[in-house]
Amino acid sequence: MHTRLISAICTPIHSNGDLHVEGLAAHIEAQVAAGIDGLLVAGTMGLMQLQTDATYEKLIDESVSIASGRTEIWAGVGDASYHRTLARIRIAERQPVDGLVILTPYLMKFTEPELLRYYLQLADAANKPLFLYDLPVLTGTALSMELIEQVTAHPNVHGLKCTRDWQWTTELWNRFREKTRVVPAQPERVADLIRMGVPDNLDGLFAIFPNQSRALADAADQGHWEEAAQLQADLCRFLELGRASKLFGAVTSILNALGIPGLMAPAPYDQLTLEEQDQLLSHATIRRLIDNELKLAVVQPS
Repeated sequence: MHTRLISAICTPIHSNGDLHVEGLAAHIEAQVAAGIDGLLVAGTMGLMQLQTDATYEKLIDESVSIASGRTEIWAGVGDASYHRTLARIRIAERQPVDGLVILTPYLMKFTEPELLRYYLQLADAANKPLFLYDLPVLTGTALSMELIEQVTAHPNVHGLKCTRDWQWTTELWNRFREKTRVVPAQPERVADLIRMGVPDNLDGLFAIFPNQSRALADAADQGHWEEAAQLQADLCRFLELGRASKLFGAVTSILNALGIPGLMAPAPYDQLTLEEQDQLLSHATIRRLIDNELKLAVVQPS
């Protein structure tokens, strides 16, 4: 078994909000070199809703150009209403992307019949495969099993990305694994998902440490559970440290340390101060992750 890892990549930008093309290129090349199987561009990790329209359009165009068909590419298109999402779909469809990922509408709350109509009308209108994106912790709306059942029955809906608790994820997998492509985002439990036979994993964590994430998945694929657990432990520790501080500022500092320029935290996010950056990068776990990422990058095929 080869577990497919899909990285939800960041959007490197300059301080004025323009896309940092060199940073994006370095970021994508790191994913490809590590053996990452797919990219989610303009997802939550890419902070699509915080980017300017010009940056969003350029992000889609440049990502496809840089990847050059070497990985599967999904584009985040979910916005706050039908017409706003459809406009993003039309932008993404200009490029040969493999999928369009629709975050549940946020800000305003819609009834389940309204959401059903929203998804089915978009599925009818789109010229590329659609994937639902269930992220209630940010959108404030949780998709029901019944709604998922109805929407994924549409021939142009090819699956869903799920970021919810472990119980929901396992129930979703057991109910839909034979019906559609279920792509969990459970970065703390990659090995557990592989034990269950889940072929796809997607998360922003993979984008930060692609080599260690690939090594984790490969170890679990081969049944080397102790090695997988050790690799998983450091990645989980990073999540604890990042969530307890300025997460996107920390991501900027780590990716910069790995040779990927640009800001991953657009305004009004705080960047780390020099003192905070030194403290983060000198932390034993972070130092070990960075060193291991650089070491693995040397031995990975280009």
